[in-house]
Amino acid sequence: MNDFVFYKKRDFGMLISDTFVFFRKYAKNFFSNYLLINGALFILIGVIAAFMFIFYGVYSSNWPLLLLILAVLGVLSAFLVLFIICFPIAYTQLLEKDADRASIKAKELFVVIRKMLPRAILFGIISFFIILIPYFILILVLARIFGNQIILMQIASYFTGIVMTLFMQQFMLVYVKDRLDYFPALGKVIQELKERFWDKLGATFVMNLIITAFSAAGIVVPLVLYFTIMLLIGIDSLIGLSLLIFILVLIGATVVFIVSNFQIFLQILIHLGEKEKEHTDDIDLIGKHVEE
Repeated sequence: MNDFVFYKKRDFGMLISDTFVFFRKYAKNFFSNYLLINGALFILIGVIAAFMFIFYGVYSSNWPLLLLILAVLGVLSAFLVLFIICFPIAYTQLLEKDADRASIKAKELFVVIRKMLPRAILFGIISFFIILIPYFILILVLARIFGNQIILMQIASYFTGIVMTLFMQQFMLVYVKDRLDYFPALGKVIQELKERFWDKLGATFVMNLIITAFSAAGIVVPLVLYFTIMLLIGIDSLIGLSLLIFILVLIGATVVFIVSNFQIFLQILIHLGEKEKEHTDDIDLIGKHVEE
């Protein structure tokens, strides 16, 4: 029997620890499916970008073609982001339905993600006008208030960014996963965040620090490899240099995308914790962790 409890209110420490407990149990199946579903799209974007980089000098005067390539990259990148966000939601949703499963198939995940995409796209469009524009205005106001006090401005913008991360991801889960209408979902999220707000915000903050550290390593290591290769070997061919850059960027971006799942799953745990009263079948398992 699966002894990971989804529907459980967690405090600050348990939100962090149980996120890693989940990935310790499901990491192999989760990330193999993650790379299978998102990898092809990511590589396609990389190939198109590398092609544009290599042949930019040849086609730089052909603006219609360049604009077309940029438009294709923009659309593919938007879908990649949506798939990345929806993937852990879909994975968890399938486990919720059958908690005894040891693995999930990519085909099942793709079907669930495909059903989520329309609401995810609609959520992004509506939120751009309702939430994000006021948020950008707030950042401008903060910049005006703090003026030349750069450190205070960075602290204020970082804090508001963490609050926005918590709020927007909880909002999206209620709208996309629970399928509430937009404004009822907004009201529900505001009410839910009033309870144990600092536990939720603190866990979001700490997970963001962890992700930043891993992401930085995923960027710095390829940079070190690049300069080491260029100093020791050197690459004269433009195609060879472009291929090297593409591989290193692919490594760095893959690390960033993979570790972003930890923040998304943390938010899923927060969201599912609000449903504890609706699901009491696993009450005997509360406090029990996976040891494998």
